[in-house]
Amino acid sequence: MLALAEHPAAYSEQALSVLWSRAHTLADALITETGERLRVIYPGRPGASAGPDFRDAVLLADDGSAVTGDIELHTSAPGWYRHGHDSDPNYNGVALHVVFSPKGHTEARMRSGMSAPVLALEAVAEPLDAAQSETSPPLLALDCLRASQEIASALDAAGDARFLSKSQGFAMDIAHLGRDDAIYLGIMDALGYATNRKPFRALAQRVPFSALAMLRDEPPATRLVAIKAMLLGASGIMSLVDESESPGELRRIRRRLPKARPLNKRDWRLFRVRPSNHPCRRIIGAAHLIDACVERGIVGTLAQALLDGGMKELRSSLQHAPYIGRPRALDILVNVVLPFLHADAGLRGEGELQSSALCAYASAPKLQDNEITREMRRLLNIGSEVKMTARRQQGMIQLYRKLVRGSPISQLAQSTPVHTEA
Repeated sequence: MLALAEHPAAYSEQALSVLWSRAHTLADALITETGERLRVIYPGRPGASAGPDFRDAVLLADDGSAVTGDIELHTSAPGWYRHGHDSDPNYNGVALHVVFSPKGHTEARMRSGMSAPVLALEAVAEPLDAAQSETSPPLLALDCLRASQEIASALDAAGDARFLSKSQGFAMDIAHLGRDDAIYLGIMDALGYATNRKPFRALAQRVPFSALAMLRDEPPATRLVAIKAMLLGASGIMSLVDESESPGELRRIRRRLPKARPLNKRDWRLFRVRPSNHPCRRIIGAAHLIDACVERGIVGTLAQALLDGGMKELRSSLQHAPYIGRPRALDILVNVVLPFLHADAGLRGEGELQSSALCAYASAPKLQDNEITREMRRLLNIGSEVKMTARRQQGMIQLYRKLVRGSPISQLAQSTPVHTEA
């Protein structure tokens, strides 16, 4: 126990985080500084990257309506402004500013112009301190899954649903953008990770694959450098390149290539990004991948790799060390390439390729865990008895989005035993 009353030093953001993670154990509603009564259904998953402290919290208002969004924590309400959250778009999704002491503040202003109510935990610190830390949020659908003896089958089914949903989305992209530009946009989106997806998508739109494909007749000795020059020139961060080709050489080559209006350097999130995940490295990795596919097209190259050599050869086609390593190549394969090839094959009536994409997905090895899969392991109490695969990880993400982000609030409101054990 934190023993907050005895040790004032325990009033820290870390202590506040522990208390908030137990907020769903309170039988009574919490009252914000603006007088709103909110019951915590799900306190959210801890945020591991820059941004709010908890993501995707589910709250229930007195009128039965759902309040969903992120949670930001500070020991006192003015911390919101001291840390610059009022001007940071990463905090536009905050639903509640949770503090120990409000210091006269009732709301926290966001850059979007909206405000999040302030909620002080001082009055409920003792019961939260005494609550059992292993008590799980009262999400009824998760309780049903925990009780199921077929949790692996449930995860497989949810993983298949996510795969087919992605396939349907890519089918619409193909109709709108064409085959190669659509898969190129998906791959660039995946290279952006969670932190830089938006600028990577913007870069792909400003320099589409159809523009890069015009370099297919470029001499092999300079084609890769030309692709790098086009992408990095439009990224707005060419000056940050630390490569064998200096920014000066890339600019010289770029002068004779088609131009695209560059992104603003401020569009990129560069703070606390690991060197291996730096956008410049990922853009260079994209250039290597495109150079290998530019003659036959991305879809044609990757489809043939799958048909000829299965998962191993397809992953090798996506892997371009040190810029795109094995884990990221596997992630792109599962999240983008396989559902895309399934969609494209369906549109073209290529049954063998469609079946190959499904089989490869079902046999794909486990990906690196992320915030959502770690949280679902906790919520469902999944241990080593369930063999984890990429398909089942995708199933956990599908269930999370369905059961947490899209919580059946009408059922949650009827869930009276809020102290249910996991």
